Amino acid sequence: MKKILMMTLLAIAAMAAYSQEYVTVIVADATGTPTNIRNAPNGKAVFQLDPNGSYTVDLVSVKNGWWRIFPEVEEWGDDEKTIPLKGSKTGYWIHSSVLSFGIAGDQDNAVHVAPSEKSKLMKLPFSQFDMTITPIEKKGQWLKFTAKSGKNTITGWIHNDRICSNPLTTCP
Repeated sequence: MKKILMMTLLAIAAMAAYSQEYVTVIVADATGTPTNIRNAPNGKAVFQLDPNGSYTVDLVSVKNGWWRIFPEVEEWGDDEKTIPLKGSKTGYWIHSSVLSFGIAGDQDNAVHVAPSEKSKLMKLPFSQFDMTITPIEKKGQWLKFTAKSGKNTITGWIHNDRICSNPLTTCP
């Protein structure tokens, strides 16, 4: 019994550590062409996502606008599935310009100015439905982003639990 309990606790600890390693976002490539996943920042394309699909990826780290992602992609829609990525020994990378997410849990669109619950809050001056949100940096469970609406750009931080990464609906 102790052995089962210990194995269960280790599994829970491993999942908790993994969940702090990444942030899930939407692939939002508006070009109408396949989205490339590469073996390095600006490297060789090793996988392409169908431009008609809806996908999410797990961000691990960022380098010069390129996000290293967990080696699988979630496809949403009628045929939801996990697509394992293969073909790279150096990791999988996607450019920040094709990534986005929504903001959950706050009708005021209030976000932080720094990666801390204690940091000052600022209200985004436009609705999240009228802006493009792009992830640019990650610190633990916090994601730095730019939000653009027309010629206006705002930079802020949001905690992982407020990120809506469902490409088929808005989050509450």
